[in-house]
Amino acid sequence: MTTMCLLRHGETDWNLEGRLQGREDVPLNDYGRQQARLAGRFLAREPWDLVISSPLKRAHETAWIVASEIGITEVVVMPEFVERDYGAASGLTVAERKALYPDGVWPGLESREDVRRRCLLGLETVLTRYRGRRIVLVSHGAAINSMLAAFSGGEIGSGKTSLHTACLSTIRHGGAGWEIERYNVIEHLSTKE
Repeated sequence: MTTMCLLRHGETDWNLEGRLQGREDVPLNDYGRQQARLAGRFLAREPWDLVISSPLKRAHETAWIVASEIGITEVVVMPEFVERDYGAASGLTVAERKALYPDGVWPGLESREDVRRRCLLGLETVLTRYRGRRIVLVSHGAAINSMLAAFSGGEIGSGKTSLHTACLSTIRHGGAGWEIERYNVIEHLSTKE
């Protein structure tokens, strides 16, 4: 059995302002770092073998904070799990996007299908290299939602689920494919540091 905890990165100032982050390399804010510590402490209740991260700062910093809490000394970076490219809409608020692109078409937007394909390819690589391990994967809202949509037949995930910063989703692969155990869990964030 391969177990993966899909952890969305902690909060950034752009999350707070309601801006699309996409591939912009926005760092965590102080609350995002606190969320990462809380997620790590929660995850430390169980043994983990590996931490994998998107290459973007907000995910990579979250991954290192979590790794330190769960006793892992290395973070593996996999570009397959980078955030969706929002093209010209990156950095814009909802109001700014509506004003600039009232038709909802954003130049340079990566399709949901391309995000899904990229993330599933990443999961195939993970299974090839780390089958049977317990893995924390720190990624982004659209990337995680693409995987949840793929494994739920579209019942949850892309277009349906708004993932909280530092939320946890668990998937397992026992040979017959990936199954979702839980998603968008935030109980750990209500704990006091």
